Amino acid sequence: MKKEVLKLKDIEKVYHMGEGIEVRALRGVNLTINESDFITILGPSGSGKSTLLHILGLLDSPTSGKRYIDGKDTSGFSPDEEARIRGNKIGFIFQTFNLIPSLTALENVMLPLMLCQQHCKDRRGKAKELLERVGLGERLDHRPSQLSGGQRQRVAIARALVNEPEVILADEPTGNLDSKTGHDVLDVLEELHNEGTTIVIITHDEYIAKVTDKMVRLMDGKIVDGKNHKVLV
Repeated sequence: MKKEVLKLKDIEKVYHMGEGIEVRALRGVNLTINESDFITILGPSGSGKSTLLHILGLLDSPTSGKRYIDGKDTSGFSPDEEARIRGNKIGFIFQTFNLIPSLTALENVMLPLMLCQQHCKDRRGKAKELLERVGLGERLDHRPSQLSGGQRQRVAIARALVNEPEVILADEPTGNLDSKTGHDVLDVLEELHNEGTTIVIITHDEYIAKVTDKMVRLMDGKIVDGKNHKVLV
């Protein structure tokens, strides 16, 4: 039986916009992500996808409900504990890449290791190895402005992998890419899944749901039945 990596139970997220206005971004979400899952969370703009990713990744806290990491209730975690889990367990890939413009590809990938204070030689060697793996061995010293969109996303993937996380959370990883480059990025993610990494992709793209092993459909902050899903979690 596979280990539960992330679990959400009756999660609600309410944003207070001022003057008594409340926005319910998530409404009673129940979701279990197991070790080695390759899962798509599919929904249109405004469905609550990004909010859900932020809660899964400990970037935000639920208004109510329970969130579990490896079976542990996170409600009592301190900010330092949450930061440690994010740094060691979870890798993030964003649609806008979130690379630092003044740093080279190698330096961008090394950055998480610098924050973890690992030895400089280990940082450089590991970052170089990952960039070579995603096909950027000849672009180590290029800055983001010197790279194509697909190349920048590959740098972001290498950066997400550098701390050897158990889980990759990808927010619209192909959203800013042409179809061929997007397929290439999905190939990299599929290869990582085949090696045992748990991968969760947040997207509005129905095609991606056909590539992953599981899919849940999010609508108006709730997980709903969908006609084209493979597995409703």
